[in-house]
Amino acid sequence: MKNKLLLMLTLLGLLLALGACRQSADTSAPPDIRYGEDVCDRCQMIINEERYAAAYWTAGGQARRFDDIGGMLAYHQETGEEVASFWVHDYASGEWIPAGESYLVFDPGLHSPMGFGVAACASEAQARSLAYGQAGAFVLPFDQALAQLAAGDLALDPSQRHEMEGMSGNE
Repeated sequence: MKNKLLLMLTLLGLLLALGACRQSADTSAPPDIRYGEDVCDRCQMIINEERYAAAYWTAGGQARRFDDIGGMLAYHQETGEEVASFWVHDYASGEWIPAGESYLVFDPGLHSPMGFGVAACASEAQARSLAYGQAGAFVLPFDQALAQLAAGDLALDPSQRHEMEGMSGNE
């Protein structure tokens, strides 16, 4: 009995020590995504297309991965998780960029994996170029899109979107 108690206390101490040694997540860099292997946290489908993939770190250091930027926005809206950092891929280069520095193109003609029709661009000029001439397409800075979603002023479903005056790529 005494040996079992000693063993249990030793194991508990070891587990606590391992937990203390675990490094916290580096939220200043995007979570890793293994394309063709990792699944989307919202739809549970395999993440394959880099230019539409997105991710975020929760305030608690958990990574969330998505196959569609619109899916990430929807998941965040549904869960209300506190987020440490959002990450998106630049549509043209495929490079990760901090989402707060990106401009989102909302275009029903973009064939994103889950049909949200959202792409991220590293610059406003690039975003406007992508949206130019596309019926129903418009551009928003990422943070403005988050705020409008939270306020109920932006629909993620392309069939429910209305072009935002002054933000169209067609100017």
